[in-house]
Amino acid sequence: MVSQYLYLAKAWFKNLFSLRATTAWLSAFGTLWLLVEITTFFFSDVKLFGTTNIPDNIRRLWPLFFIAGIALAAFEARPRSSVSSKLNGRDISIRIVIGDLFLQPGAMVIGSNTTFDTRISNNLISERSVQGLFTKKYYDDERQIEAELTVALQNVPSTALLGTRVGNSLRYEIGTCAAVHPKGRTAYFLAIAHVNEHGVCSAKFEDVKEGLAKLWVFIGSRGSKERIVMPVIGTGFARLAETRTEVIHEIIKSFVAACSERTFCEDLTIVISPSDATKYSISLKELEAFLDHECKYTAFATGNRTPLGRVA
Repeated sequence: MVSQYLYLAKAWFKNLFSLRATTAWLSAFGTLWLLVEITTFFFSDVKLFGTTNIPDNIRRLWPLFFIAGIALAAFEARPRSSVSSKLNGRDISIRIVIGDLFLQPGAMVIGSNTTFDTRISNNLISERSVQGLFTKKYYDDERQIEAELTVALQNVPSTALLGTRVGNSLRYEIGTCAAVHPKGRTAYFLAIAHVNEHGVCSAKFEDVKEGLAKLWVFIGSRGSKERIVMPVIGTGFARLAETRTEVIHEIIKSFVAACSERTFCEDLTIVISPSDATKYSISLKELEAFLDHECKYTAFATGNRTPLGRVA
């Protein structure tokens, strides 16, 4: 929460020097000038209180217009922390939020590796990763989440890995999903990266694409119909080469395509951490333009078939 307030404060300060804020400040003085010009033309000889004409009285109010200009500029400079759009032809909304993932309501998506390791340590699952933060928030012990994942994956095919490893020795396919339900909240663990024998994780963009496609199928067939909340998966300790903006674009496109087949939720929220938004200069305005285009100009055929494409 503190990081979000810090992000908003920095964004607000930066926006104060933007063209929009400057224009708002100048508009206050433009209003003053317009009033003086009008009153000079029509009421230059009209006296107030027997001594001063109306235009001169208005000129003396310039400090009030100065303060009003600052207030208007501050209002115009206020930063937004979220954008949203409704999918064309569907009662489904997509939101992009800069904030705390765990404060957003809904079923969470947690990016994981194909061996579904749970041990938090410097050479396996970082305590600063989304999975590490999730584990510490919702479980008293790592063994609890390990046990839940083991049950969730007991009938899923896997491959035994040979040799000594830092983590688990059973590997599942990219896109394998496992649902856990700690403290009354649902979370979908999604395998999008491989981890080597030293505990180092790595992912490819194609793995993320495949994982997303399988995630929507899993939620549609085995998940509950509630809003979905997910971070920008793969961009942290999975060492994905693509930018966070590119990954967000792919999440949106993948979700829109999946919604052509069925309605498995009515709200998707993509959460960007405030530190990432600042560090990587993520533009919420540019993301909003992309989101609006994908949502409003994707035409679907009737009968739950695939998208027809974007309308030019």
